[in-house]
Amino acid sequence: MRPLLLAHRGHRAAGPENSLRSVVAACAVADGAEVDVLVTADGRPVLRHDERLPSGVPVRSLSLADLRRLAAADADDLPEVAAVLDAVAAHDRGRRGTLDLELKVPGAARALLPLAARLGRVVFTSFYASEVQDALALFPEKPAGLLISHLPVRFVPEGAALLAVRQGILAEVRAAFPQAPLWAWTVNDEGAARRARAARCAAVIGDDVEALARWFP
Repeated sequence: MRPLLLAHRGHRAAGPENSLRSVVAACAVADGAEVDVLVTADGRPVLRHDERLPSGVPVRSLSLADLRRLAAADADDLPEVAAVLDAVAAHDRGRRGTLDLELKVPGAARALLPLAARLGRVVFTSFYASEVQDALALFPEKPAGLLISHLPVRFVPEGAALLAVRQGILAEVRAAFPQAPLWAWTVNDEGAARRARAARCAAVIGDDVEALARWFP
């Protein structure tokens, strides 16, 4: 069975990473997208990877309006999660549109609570076990999994639905967790694709969705 194919931070050919248009495009050319969730000072969950601006100012210290002004980004380039959920629902029409929301900072899961009724086909992942636990408690009907970048894996929250694993250590994680659903990141070459196939990954995340489609027909 072909794994789920997710565009890493959206479909880059359509717009900047984590932009609204790149995520909507990912749902058209792949099975969805993996995106990054930060929280502003006024409690707004947004899509952005870097926790600080190039100047060093933390995103968490800025209101959404100030963040967009200082980042020179509009509502498409630096969208709220709410807008992304609405856009995916409007364009996807129930066909695809899986969103892997990476909870990048403590408190991200709780900031999403007002959106509980609009989450659609959302999966939560985080390097923070505490965020995985919060997601499982706050959104019990949604899958949540731990991100793993190195070994050994010291703790996996009870109830975690998956392990999202750096592709270079897939074999070791598969040996340690023979029954766990594994999601592989970031699959950007044929070697990584071979490792993902060998580990029987349920999903693969990559920057080039056309290449993913070739490697996992």
